[in-house]
Amino acid sequence: HSGLSEAFRVDQWRRIMVGEVDIVVGARSAVFAPLPRLGLVVVDEEHDPSYKQEGGLLYQARDVALYRGKLAGAAVVLVSATPQVTSCFSAREGKYRYLKLDRRVTPQTLPEIQLVDLRTQRGDKSLKVISRPLLTALAEVLRRGEQALLFLNRRGYARAVFCLFCGQVFQCRHCSVALTHHQDQDRLVCHYCGYTEAVPERCPLCQSSAIKRYGVGTEKVEAEVRRLFPTARVARLDRDTAPNSGRALKVLQAFAARDLDFLVGTQMITKGHHFPQVTLVGVIAADTSLFFPEYHAGERTFQLLSQVAGRAGRGAAKGAVLIQTYQPDHYVFQTVQSQDYESFFQRELEVRRQLGYPPFTRLALIRLSGPIEETVAREARRLAADLENLRMGDQDLRSRVRILGPAPAGLTRLQGRFRWQILIKSCGRAPLGHLLQHLRRAWTPPPRSRLSLTLDIDPSTLF
Repeated sequence: HSGLSEAFRVDQWRRIMVGEVDIVVGARSAVFAPLPRLGLVVVDEEHDPSYKQEGGLLYQARDVALYRGKLAGAAVVLVSATPQVTSCFSAREGKYRYLKLDRRVTPQTLPEIQLVDLRTQRGDKSLKVISRPLLTALAEVLRRGEQALLFLNRRGYARAVFCLFCGQVFQCRHCSVALTHHQDQDRLVCHYCGYTEAVPERCPLCQSSAIKRYGVGTEKVEAEVRRLFPTARVARLDRDTAPNSGRALKVLQAFAARDLDFLVGTQMITKGHHFPQVTLVGVIAADTSLFFPEYHAGERTFQLLSQVAGRAGRGAAKGAVLIQTYQPDHYVFQTVQSQDYESFFQRELEVRRQLGYPPFTRLALIRLSGPIEETVAREARRLAADLENLRMGDQDLRSRVRILGPAPAGLTRLQGRFRWQILIKSCGRAPLGHLLQHLRRAWTPPPRSRLSLTLDIDPSTLF
C-alpha cells in the first residue's frame, strides 16, 4: 500500500513474482500483485468507494480483480453486507453466483435503530447539535459505564462562514467551495487544496463585523458533547486529529482500553472496528450524504449508515443506534432502520431504471479543465457538438446513446483549474466504445490552451 517505502514495496513485489509468497494482503494496488499461480481473489467490502483510483491512472480495483480472475481462471469473491447495486444486479442476472450468509458470525442480536425526526426538535434552543433523545441515550450510556460513537462525515467546526449583512460567503481562492472554519486553529481551511486563511474580523466587501458561522463538523460536535457532559472523557478521530495511521491507532487503542467514554469521528470510526463496550451509535446529520448531487447518493448513504450501525452492540449488552434526520420517511432511512437490504435494493433499482442509470446503462464522463473558464467552456461545447453530430449520423448510436451537457462540474474550480464535463449514457458497451474511439482520434488540445481532458469510464462520482 502507499504507506510503505519504495524499497520495501520493490522487495515485496520481487518476493511475490518469484513465488516466495502464497497470500498477498493489501489495499487497492495489491490487485496488481504478480502472483504466478493466482487461484483466488477476495475483494473485502467490495462496495467501498476507495477501490476506485481517482487520480492519475483511473481504474476500479474491483473490476480489475474480476478481469484478473477471468484471465487466470481464478475464483473471485466479492464480499459485503451491503453490496453495490450493480454487483447485486449482476448476481440476480446470473453473471455472478450469489451466496448469502443467513446467520451472524457472533450470537449477538442486531442493534435497535431509531430515527430521530429533527423537525420535532426545533423548539429546544439549548441543544444545537445533539437532539433530546440522543442526549438522554448518551447520559444513560455514561451512567452504565459503557461507550458511545458519534458519527458525522464532515470535519471542522463550521462548514461555512458568511457575512450576515451582505451575504458574502468566504470561499477558497483556488476552488469553488466554501472554506471550513477550524476553531482549534481559528483558521478557514479548504479541504480540497489545503488553502488556509485567518478568520476575518470584518467582511472584505461591506466591512460589516456581522460574521456568522454556519453548519456543523466533527470539531463542533466534540465541543458540544464536552459542554453537555463536562465529566465525560471525549476524543475526536478525523484527518485533523489523526493525519497519519500512527495517531489514529493511538486514539483507537485508548478507546479500546476504555480510557474514553465517547468518540466523535468521521468515516474513520466506521470501518471494521470491534469495541465490545460500545452500546450506542449516534448519527448526527444523516441527510448530509443523502442529498449530495450524485445518482448513487442513496446507495452510499445506506451503506455508510449500515456500516456505522454495525459498531453498536458487538459485546454482551444490546446495542442501539439513533439516526438524526429531517427525512425519516425516506426509503433509505426506512430500510436502514429495518436493516432490510433487499427492500432497499428493489427501491433503488426502480429509481435507477426510471432515470437511466447503472446497472441499466454504462456511463462515461469526459472532463475538460484549464486555467481560463471561457476557453474550457468553449472547447467543451465544441467537443459535445462533435460527439452529438457523430451520434445523430449513426442509427445505432442515435437509439442507444445519450449525450448530456456540457455543463460546469459540480466542483467548478479545483486547485485553480476550471472544469466542465460531458456525461455519456449508453445502453451497452459497444456503442460507448465506438463513440469514445472517435474521441481519442479526434481531440487534441488547442495550442497554448493548457487544457487537459480526462475520460472516466464508469465514474464513481459525477461531482
